[in-house]
Amino acid sequence: MAYRNTPKLAFPLKEMQNVADDFRQRNVYDKKYWGIHLGVDIAAPAETEVFSAGRGVVVYSKLHPGEFSPDGKIIKRNWGGIIIIAHKNLKEKKIFYSLYGHLGKRYVKKGGGVEIGELIGKIGKSMTESNGIWEDEHLHFAIYDGPYHAKVLPGYYNEEEKNTNLKFWQDPFDFIKKYNSRHVQL
Repeated sequence: MAYRNTPKLAFPLKEMQNVADDFRQRNVYDKKYWGIHLGVDIAAPAETEVFSAGRGVVVYSKLHPGEFSPDGKIIKRNWGGIIIIAHKNLKEKKIFYSLYGHLGKRYVKKGGGVEIGELIGKIGKSMTESNGIWEDEHLHFAIYDGPYHAKVLPGYYNEEEKNTNLKFWQDPFDFIKKYNSRHVQL
């Protein structure tokens, strides 16, 4: 796959007012310990447009629905619609990834190229399979700079499961600010 140089990065929503400062925080939900949160949650209503953080290639775009029992109880929460985009660091030539979760609509497919600020999806409605059956409508946004094996990345690090390596997860807002300060702006 030919990766595309990413000269600068942007934030995935036009309005960034309700950002949870929960990157790498221990997270308990439904009285269950999920693990350490690997991204940030940005609260926004369903149908809010989500844009690519940078030029890149879509490496993953699928629905991971949540699951209800026949009587309407929650069996499993999940990603809902998720997109992962590979970006090539302009100076270091290293590949890194941006991840967008809880999307009700996805407008890009695996293998497609995207530009910075391109519309890639919309946030899913709460308590639907497309948002992964979460009460709060939000975008989970993350930056990963480790090895990628063509599968979905986790939203949490759980010490017992060892489902990822924490060193590869970057605070998305710090990463974007530092990246833009080090790279040539087009």
